[in-house]
Amino acid sequence: MNIRDKTVMRFWNPPALLLSTLLLGSLGCGSSGYELAPVSGVVTLYGQPLVDATVSFEPKAGSGTTLVGPGSAGTTDENGRFELATFKQEGGAVVGTHTVRISTYKSRFEDLRTSDKVEVVSIEHVPWHYNRNTELTFEVPSGGTEEADFVLVAEPKQRLGRR
Repeated sequence: MNIRDKTVMRFWNPPALLLSTLLLGSLGCGSSGYELAPVSGVVTLYGQPLVDATVSFEPKAGSGTTLVGPGSAGTTDENGRFELATFKQEGGAVVGTHTVRISTYKSRFEDLRTSDKVEVVSIEHVPWHYNRNTELTFEVPSGGTEEADFVLVAEPKQRLGRR
């Protein structure tokens, strides 16, 4: 594996992207300036509960808005149920529109002191259009919701033309 491959592999590491999103989204945020609301729901893949998946909500800035607040994430249980919290462990998600990513990929460094080798703990079972190239959005209402449900079913539409 050459250095370019390692760089690309690190860049598309979903847990690292999630952490970066949560940290960058929270810069400059105090306890005011954004409103949090409780969010929970269920994720299914092909009709079955999606177990041990990371569900991340990344707030989108509205027109004329620069401060959106931190991102939120949660992990699904054996029934596909999740609850969101910010990286500061504040319950819920910022009120407003979010880009949603769902992933089962998990990795870890084998030994940070002696190597940059990454061990894959769990492979990706979720189609790309629900995580890296997500098409999912969700509007978090000010009162919160227990119905942030995602029914993941099909592969994305085929592109026309040459491949």
